[in-house]
Amino acid sequence: ELRTSLEEHQSALELIMSKYREQMFRLLMASKKDDPSIIMKLKEQHSEELQVHVDQITEMAAVMRKAIEIDEKHGCEEQERIVQLEQENKGLREILQITRESFLNLKKEDASESTSLSGLVTSSDLSLRKS
Repeated sequence: ELRTSLEEHQSALELIMSKYREQMFRLLMASKKDDPSIIMKLKEQHSEELQVHVDQITEMAAVMRKAIEIDEKHGCEEQERIVQLEQENKGLREILQITRESFLNLKKEDASESTSLSGLVTSSDLSLRKS
């Protein structure tokens, strides 16, 4: 949006310049007939007005460029943060998977030991072991 706005302002500046050139051409044609001091005053007025518009557009363009830079910087920072979070999520999922597998293996071992030692181990021993 900012780039589009900048392009619009640049096209507006080009339009102003073309109007200025037309006016200057008319003034030059009139200068052959009129007093040169009046024409110089008109030229100065138009130049000052045009310079004010050019300065405003330049300032707006600088602000837009700065906004674009800031936006791009924040976009990069957000993208880096997303990548970090995805890596962290992946690591945590791996740890969770390892924990689940270990828990299932322990559960299977407990089940097989309890059936083979059921005559030797009492229920109180099993509760102590699990805790």
